[in-house]
Amino acid sequence: MTLALLGLGVLIVILSIAESYSLERAGQAVIRNLRIGFFNAVQNQSYRFFIHNERGAVNSRMWNDVGEVQWVVRGALADVASSVLLIAVTLAFMFTWNWELSLLLLGFVPLTFSIGYVIAKWRERIAYRIAGWFDENSSFISDRLDIDGTILLNGVGYDKSIDTRKFSAITLRLHGLFARQDMANGAMATVAASLPLIGSAILYLYGGFGVIEGAMTLGVLIAFLALWMRIIGPITNLATFHAEFAATIVHLRRVFEWIDLEPEVRDAPDAIELPSAKGIVSVRNASVDYQTGKPVISNLSFDFQPGKMTAIVGRSGAGKTTLTHLILRFYDPTSGNIQIDDHDLRSVKLSSLRRHLSLVPQDSAVFNTTVRENLLIASPNTTHRDMVNACKAAQLHELLVNLPNGYDTVVGQFGYRLSGGERQRLAIARVILKQPRIVILDEPTSSLDGITERAIKDALDSTLFRNATTIVIAHRLSTVLNAESILVMDEGKLIDSGNHEDLITRCDLYKRLYHEQFAPQSSRDPVHPV
Repeated sequence: MTLALLGLGVLIVILSIAESYSLERAGQAVIRNLRIGFFNAVQNQSYRFFIHNERGAVNSRMWNDVGEVQWVVRGALADVASSVLLIAVTLAFMFTWNWELSLLLLGFVPLTFSIGYVIAKWRERIAYRIAGWFDENSSFISDRLDIDGTILLNGVGYDKSIDTRKFSAITLRLHGLFARQDMANGAMATVAASLPLIGSAILYLYGGFGVIEGAMTLGVLIAFLALWMRIIGPITNLATFHAEFAATIVHLRRVFEWIDLEPEVRDAPDAIELPSAKGIVSVRNASVDYQTGKPVISNLSFDFQPGKMTAIVGRSGAGKTTLTHLILRFYDPTSGNIQIDDHDLRSVKLSSLRRHLSLVPQDSAVFNTTVRENLLIASPNTTHRDMVNACKAAQLHELLVNLPNGYDTVVGQFGYRLSGGERQRLAIARVILKQPRIVILDEPTSSLDGITERAIKDALDSTLFRNATTIVIAHRLSTVLNAESILVMDEGKLIDSGNHEDLITRCDLYKRLYHEQFAPQSSRDPVHPV
């Protein structure tokens, strides 16, 4: 008998551990899948999404909101199911013995849930405000504490105590919200603690009179009391779960708000794979209006030809970058269309389109990983030999082999272990590795010294760029004096096009842009800009 009891005890312990482990594994799997789904949904959002939603808001939903869901999937739902089952079975016995006393006791259940509902609504409002706090202030914190923020604040001699006071104020607000949340939890706990006491008092009073009058035996009263104490815990647990789940629903809504969000730019149901592209880019009567009432681009038409460099020049705000974003399909035109090899971009799968395109932005994006990983972004299956050849063409190889770990050197946050020119060369090496048919350069030499600018221009003269359709946004005209074609844009319109010799004689805006850059040095060196 003793051994049997001992074995039963060991079995109970093993089953309890197995249950906890299974629930934990299941809960973690749900959370992992939720985070993967969220990551995938946000990663596939359109360009405008990232303009209007800060990095801190994305991180807040990914980690804080998903994290708040964990307690539900790690056992809370199982507890609810077992509580409902226990209450149902127990009530069946209670009604069998004395239905009047059972109804009297059950009168406290709707009261408990009514109070729980009020507290749940309170918790919901607090949860929204806490989540909003994380959205608003996560970006403030990350901006101040990353390398860009440090350079900016130190570079202008900013008084950092201002931010310390600001951070103190916003954390005080957060602490106030958490205090209200604790108050709501305390109110629910008080209800949970009071209900069994009040119910027990009524049970003793009503049941005691029933025993005295002979309407009930003492045994039934004791049994009722035992059953009541057995189900009061599950009842209060359900009410508490309802209050806490209201806050969890807030976080779930915020997560699924973005998971279910359709990207502004997405594949059409009948989208096709773009065949091997020649690289002919046609802009046909394209207009873009960002809902400001004034078109950023207005009725623009032009063809970009393979094997030629076409430059786009104009004052700031002329629509140069917007035009290239249309070609990359970051946006769709409000009217008109963009075509590649006579295929409307909206009829082509995005993944297929972007296999034939590469962008070198003015501020080259570099991830905090190794040089090798940064290069593999463009061509994941490339060989080391191809990587070396691309870096040699971009005049980057000699630098890399002298780094501590060569191509496996980590470049730091935003690539700040590399100079600006080195980051630009890395971006150009990525393009050379990918071998796209269409290359878009957002002035890759605008902020570089003369030596680095010369090195990058030499890289642009490589075989790839001679064969591809190359589109250059030019802020410095020295970059594009030898371009086969130059588009001059002003206020979203194409006002002229041609080569440098043509435009310098007939286009007033081009002449002004040219003289603004070259005139100050014309007496000394008319070729190089200021």
